[in-house]
Parts: sequence; structure tokens; C-alpha cells
Amino acid sequence: MSVVGVLGSRPVAAVLGALTCRRPRAVAYHTVDDGAAFAAQLDSFVAAGYRTVTAEQVAASLHGGMPLPARSLWITFDDGDVSVVRTGLPLLQARGMVATAFLCGAWIGSTEAPWWQIVEAAVAPEDLVRTRLALKAVPDAQRRATVAEMAARLLVEGTQVVGNQWTVDDLHAWLDAGNDIGNHSWDHPCLDRCDDDEQRRQVEAAHERLSALSGRVIDTFAWPNGDPSPAATAALRALGYRLVAECDHRLMATEGDPFAVSRLRLDASAALPRTRAILSGGHSTVFHLQQRIRRGGSTGDVT
Repeated sequence: MSVVGVLGSRPVAAVLGALTCRRPRAVAYHTVDDGAAFAAQLDSFVAAGYRTVTAEQVAASLHGGMPLPARSLWITFDDGDVSVVRTGLPLLQARGMVATAFLCGAWIGSTEAPWWQIVEAAVAPEDLVRTRLALKAVPDAQRRATVAEMAARLLVEGTQVVGNQWTVDDLHAWLDAGNDIGNHSWDHPCLDRCDDDEQRRQVEAAHERLSALSGRVIDTFAWPNGDPSPAATAALRALGYRLVAECDHRLMATEGDPFAVSRLRLDASAALPRTRAILSGGHSTVFHLQQRIRRGGSTGDVT
């Protein structure tokens, strides 16, 4: 049996979950392409005794407020794919669950495609991972220019990549159901590859638009691509943000840094053994141990 199979078996996951039940879980999703699989995951959370919390509750607990109860679960979604609100929202509502969506200000109400979807359409599958990693490593202006060239070439070939983004109505349906939203930058660059002025612009422009559209205080942020950056951090502090989420595949610390809140990466289509292994904390422990061994003592983020 595989490591995931062992960690995700009901008895092992139950023991690991019980040992760490005081550690809140923050789960980072992106899309909900498989409604049946996502529903099964949500049911498994309920069966294991987890109860969802809001970003406000997480922020309050990390700023000296009421500690989160045992088996607290903060469900989050990055990027604003429309499947989250069209497929995921009814499933959450049916179970009395709440979640946070981290949205990019530029994309709400648009048909703009995220840059990685253009890359997926333009690059051969065997070259996709290498190309995406290479684009994340270059300066922001260079990445944008390369992706624009790819989009232009696709148009010449008769392919236009269209984004599947939230509408303003989707945003309000999400909020009206008791959920909340957070800032995920203006249009999802690699912030650590942007100059300081662009980092600030990405944070501030998204903050202004999300605040205006929602009519609510926006004080939660999640790093696009999982990469923190100093100027963006300073801009968030200046705006009064209370919580910044990472995507480092770790359990959340009960008294950790509110600007470095750990989240576990989980796909909504993952099978239940993998889901149980991740939520138990066992998968995180093994993953980071493997990373230390491979990298000679350092660990890498899951993005």
C-alpha cells in the first residue's frame, strides 16, 4: 500500500486527526470541477467532526481573540474560478458550511483568461511544467510579454482562450450565503518577480475594487503563486490587513503569525484516502520530510 493509502486509511487518519485536533486546518482549493468528489470530501469532513470557520474568526483568534474550537476547518478557494460558486457553493450551503474565496480584482465580470491557461493552450503537455516554472522565475514584464506572444499566436491559429470568471452577481450570491472574500492581487502575477511599485499597485487596486463591489471591509489576502514579497507585505500592513494566507502545505499554528497563515493544498477531485491523509496532517509531515531529504535540509512551498 502507498504512503497516502496508509495515512489516508480511516483508522490512521482518525488517530492522527485526534492527536492534532487543536490545530486548525486551512485548506486551499482552486476549482470545483468534480462536484461529486467535492461533495464526498465535505461529507468526510463532517463525519470527522470538523466545523467550518470564517476568515474573520481565524483573524480574530490569531490577534488574541477567542481561540478557535477543536477541529476547526477554514475552507478557502484561490483565483475565482466560476466552478467554485456555480458548483461548490450549493454543496457548501447544503451542509451549512462557509468558506473564503480569494479573488483577483481585474477578473471579476471579465472573460480574461489567467496566464497559465494561455500557457496550457499554447504549449505541448510534455513541456508544460517546465515552461510554467520558467515563466514564474523571470521578471514580471518578461512573463507578460511571453504570454502575450503565446495568446497572439493562438489567435492566428484560430484559438482564443476565454476565462471562466465570477460575475458581480456571483460575488453577491457568495456573500449572501454567509461566505467571505479576500484579496488575491489585481491579476495574479508572481509578486516576487514584480518591482516594488507594481507590488503595491497589485495589492491596492484589487483592494479598492473588491471593497467597492462587496461593500465590505477587505482585510484578508492570499499570495498568488504562494510567493511572499516585501513591498506587497508593506502595502497590506498599510491598508490594515489582519490576515495573510500562504500555501505551504502545513497545519495552521494556533498562535502563529497572522501574516503567514499555513494552508494545506487539496484538489476538489481528490479521492477520499488522499483527502483524509492531507486533512489529518500526516501527508504534510511526510511531504516536508521528503523535501528536506531532497534539498539537504530546506523545504519548499506547494503552489
